[in-house]
Amino acid sequence: MENRSATFKGSKHFRLNQVAEGVFAVISVPGTGSLGNAAIIDLGDSTLVVDTFTTIQAAEDLQAAAMYLTGNPVSYVVNTHWHSDHTSGNQVFITKAQIISTSITREIMATFGEKRLAQQLSNPQPIYQAIDEAEKKAQQEMDERLKKDMEWENASDREYMKMLPHLVYTLPTMTFDQQMRIYGSERTVQLITYGGGHTQSDAFVYLPEEKIAVMGDLVLSKHHPVMNHANPQEWLNILGQVELLSIETIVPGHGEICSMKELHEVKGYINDIVALVEEHVQSKKSIDDILVPKAYQDWYFSTYFKSNLKKVYDLITKSND
Repeated sequence: MENRSATFKGSKHFRLNQVAEGVFAVISVPGTGSLGNAAIIDLGDSTLVVDTFTTIQAAEDLQAAAMYLTGNPVSYVVNTHWHSDHTSGNQVFITKAQIISTSITREIMATFGEKRLAQQLSNPQPIYQAIDEAEKKAQQEMDERLKKDMEWENASDREYMKMLPHLVYTLPTMTFDQQMRIYGSERTVQLITYGGGHTQSDAFVYLPEEKIAVMGDLVLSKHHPVMNHANPQEWLNILGQVELLSIETIVPGHGEICSMKELHEVKGYINDIVALVEEHVQSKKSIDDILVPKAYQDWYFSTYFKSNLKKVYDLITKSND
């Protein structure tokens, strides 16, 4: 079969990359309405999409790409976790597709997620103000890498706010707690969760025949892992279990298609952050003095480094109380 990803008319939100016959990584273009990556998997008689981007427009382009590449409407959508860059496009697919997540992810979306959206809609002004302030800060930033990150983040936030009045928050219609299989006429996919690490509950999609995993934000490629809702030790435990699977190719939540090498880099990052914070707590030094280690200085999402330190600091000091 020809590589149809090469002839897709394109989207400003993403690039298509064929990973295997009928398996496509949908790689986010920074500063657009996608923010996270997605994936399209041709099951033969049906189509599965993994994650649905930050905006309706990006999700509509994703839906069009899936139909173009597979010839079938999307029958299944998997939300790897509850964050909005992986779930906001759900409404585009709900009329024809089952939307699947873990039970915990759905519960968070039905409570915290819906409440947060209601607050954003009723009082958007503080968000616009924060974006304006962040934009000024970005203009003054001397570090070019950090400046670019901040500009992309602001552009994505503006795309989200532009879409917000039209957002219909759409919950998963089907849940699972450990594993679930979807059998197509051409291939079977496994949905797996080992618990929560990046968030309170993270799932990934595993294609054992092709040795491919679509990992959500459990694995990022050359991006700082985002630890705002993380449990670092559980994250490491989950990655340890993933290592036992037969995987050669990873579609990460952010960044380019990668391999187990990047999974090991994420493990190294989490271990390094925890060690750095522990060392500063023990010697009663401020975590504000911690600089980005050399190994991660050219990684994207550098704006998250300080908040990652703070998250780990809060966890360590709380456990010491």
